[in-house]
Amino acid sequence: MNKILFPGSFNPIHDGHLNMAKIASDKYDAEVILIPAVVSVWKSQSISFAHKLELVKLMVENEPRMSVSDYESTLGQEINYTINTVRYFVNKYPDDHFFLLIGEDQVNEFHRWKDALEISTLVKVIYYSRNGYQENDNIKTFNMEMVSGEEVNVSSTEIRDMKCLEHLNRKMLTYIEQNKLYYFDKIKMFIDEKRLSHSISVANLAYDIALSNHIDNPIRAYQAGLLHDIAKTIAAEEAKAKMKELFPEYADLPRFAYHQFLGSVIAEEEFGFDDEEILDAIRFHATGKAKMTKLGEIIYASDKIEPTRGFDSTDLIRACLKDYHKGFIEVLRANKEYLIEKKGPGGIENTLTLECFDYYL
Repeated sequence: MNKILFPGSFNPIHDGHLNMAKIASDKYDAEVILIPAVVSVWKSQSISFAHKLELVKLMVENEPRMSVSDYESTLGQEINYTINTVRYFVNKYPDDHFFLLIGEDQVNEFHRWKDALEISTLVKVIYYSRNGYQENDNIKTFNMEMVSGEEVNVSSTEIRDMKCLEHLNRKMLTYIEQNKLYYFDKIKMFIDEKRLSHSISVANLAYDIALSNHIDNPIRAYQAGLLHDIAKTIAAEEAKAKMKELFPEYADLPRFAYHQFLGSVIAEEEFGFDDEEILDAIRFHATGKAKMTKLGEIIYASDKIEPTRGFDSTDLIRACLKDYHKGFIEVLRANKEYLIEKKGPGGIENTLTLECFDYYL
């Protein structure tokens, strides 16, 4: 039987890795064994091996020709060299034929690997190329063979920074949020646990609404939901000063509205988001406005009706899942009734909300 050893830092694994494994598996008619490193020799670690292993399992759980090995965690050492892993599997399965799958970026460094020549005699080294054949002495020296295929433009670094989350599956997203991994370290610097729980609930509802309405890339709704309240804990005086500086045209709005504007600034400056629709959805999620975007309507509705709000929002959630815009109108109508009951007909003081009600209702 052919077996492909695919070691990596997988921090985290994403569908770019999965794409490499599938193409190599098809080319060589081979089972792929993914082998997460405890700590890669060349890269830093940011989560426990147990979390990393679980994420790899969630990525490949529906791939019958792929398995995951925790071999490197059994060695009792933080750093392992690939030669040890190769020797282990070759000795364990003496009747099988082995390949070692590496990335194109590792070809240039392969001569620096411990016992690189021995690796190349024990297994056939194959490298995944997005750019076609390259001139490199290591290819000839170590008898490497190229595997080529489509490019999946993503890096684990981008995912750790909360970008390109569409390259993870839903179970992985849920695992990351349940265990507060990667980008949650930074989010927790801005909001407390209670607010974070609300934001996660908004993010998941917004994702579901976008997905059920067949809106392109529903992960953008998830990202906007996670960050919509990111400025909620800024002190009143500081928020007022920042509003006068950055949004003077809205500085006279009620204080509750400040966090939506300042949240868009944090999302852009601290988290690096430049998607204007995401920023706009954050910027007007509390008050609403006239002529909202699709994403804006979804985040506004999700914020108002997410399940932890303390009232039965089942019907409103169902309406949004069926038709996000009609559901948004129902949420607006319910919110207007609530505000009038709470504040009286003249109690809605901010112009943005009044304009939103007038435009849509």
